[in-house]
Amino acid sequence: MNDSTKKDTRPDVGASERAKMGAGLDSSTTSNHKSTTPAPVGQAVKIADFLSKGESHAVPLRHLRELLHLPARTVRLMIRAERLAGTPILESSRADGGYFMPENDHERDLCARRLRHRAAQIIAVADAIERAGADFGE
Repeated sequence: MNDSTKKDTRPDVGASERAKMGAGLDSSTTSNHKSTTPAPVGQAVKIADFLSKGESHAVPLRHLRELLHLPARTVRLMIRAERLAGTPILESSRADGGYFMPENDHERDLCARRLRHRAAQIIAVADAIERAGADFGE
């Protein structure tokens, strides 16, 4: 018996075993990001490890929630902590946006500008609330 007949004697056995183990999942249920496995015990999970470079590769919050099995608020707090520690996690302004690592300085600067604009809007609202006074609505 030659090598080619040995290989083809039961080709469906391996495929059915892989399907039972979940290897036959379609692309809508799998991830194409750098890492989808949980961090080893004792090693902190970093959101940046799940992100790729460039806005075109932004990962939506719902995907991060699913990967980490955490609520959205916790994921946002983790992103905030990493940013404050110096990791430049950017956010997309697109409707289907998400989070990503900068591919270049322009992306980083644009995101920082948008965040400063949002911060100014929040401060303007807080100032308006203070000016309204406690007598409103009584």
